[in-house]
Amino acid sequence: MALSRFLAAVAACVIIASTPVLANEVQDINQQFRKGDLTGALDRANRYLAKNPKDAQARFLKGLILADQGKTNDAIAIFTGLTEDYPELPEPYNNLAVLYASQNKYEEAKNALEMAIRTHPSYATAHENLGDIYAKMASLAYDKALALDSKNATAQTKLALIQEMIGGQPRRPAAKSVVAKPAATIAAKPANAVATNPADVQPEPAKLAPANDAIETAITRWAQAWSNRDVNAYLAAYASDFTTDGMTRANWEAQRRARITAPKSIDVKISGLKIEQQGDTANATFSQAYRSDRLSSTVTKTLKLALQNGEWRIVGETSR
Repeated sequence: MALSRFLAAVAACVIIASTPVLANEVQDINQQFRKGDLTGALDRANRYLAKNPKDAQARFLKGLILADQGKTNDAIAIFTGLTEDYPELPEPYNNLAVLYASQNKYEEAKNALEMAIRTHPSYATAHENLGDIYAKMASLAYDKALALDSKNATAQTKLALIQEMIGGQPRRPAAKSVVAKPAATIAAKPANAVATNPADVQPEPAKLAPANDAIETAITRWAQAWSNRDVNAYLAAYASDFTTDGMTRANWEAQRRARITAPKSIDVKISGLKIEQQGDTANATFSQAYRSDRLSSTVTKTLKLALQNGEWRIVGETSR
């Protein structure tokens, strides 16, 4: 996919559970938006959000409307808020990348796409868009090289190849809309998309990473940091309000640092992971097999986690 099409934005679906009445209201706003009544759709979205400020679908839709109106910074604020409140959803990160790229902020776009992929490794759109961003950044680097050395034949060849791949200068062509799906699904319309009859378009299934995936990823990183004896990464997995059994945080960290760095090797394996999530908190229970050159043990461990600043962190830990 050429960078020009990436800049037109293929915005994906968002699925968040809601009541049929609220879902119908949001769908009506979506239809108004798709018909091109941006002012009316935005006004209606604002009135709906005044009563339902946490509704992710309506917020997502408002971000699309603002982007279509050219209010890029306001749209960025909306999608940034969604990434903070729903870090398990890759679509807001992807849309942030589209908006950053439209401002030529390619580093920020790259970071946003990497977050989308981290939350949902199989999110093909983000992978493709990230490739386009790398291509554009490479083009800029070769341009800079030629500005410093206009006779650099190698840079000229590479720049020509990159420009051929991304189709020259970025444009904003029309992009295919995504059909609205039933119930609580919003089909996000790309900026400047051609209005399309939903009956003529095949629906694209939403592929959202559930929160459990983000929790499992956090636990896997914690175990990997422990195995690698990477104390800083290990301690970063714990929240600032982690229960330290009566010890001060500083003393607890010093104790953990000593126990992790003392062995010559550590291997931590987890199995049988079971996660029970309730909103922004979760309990994860699993079998933990610890092996080092000094000690071997297998215990059943339960981690209590909380979603803080978009990251799942450990706030409590018990073993038996």
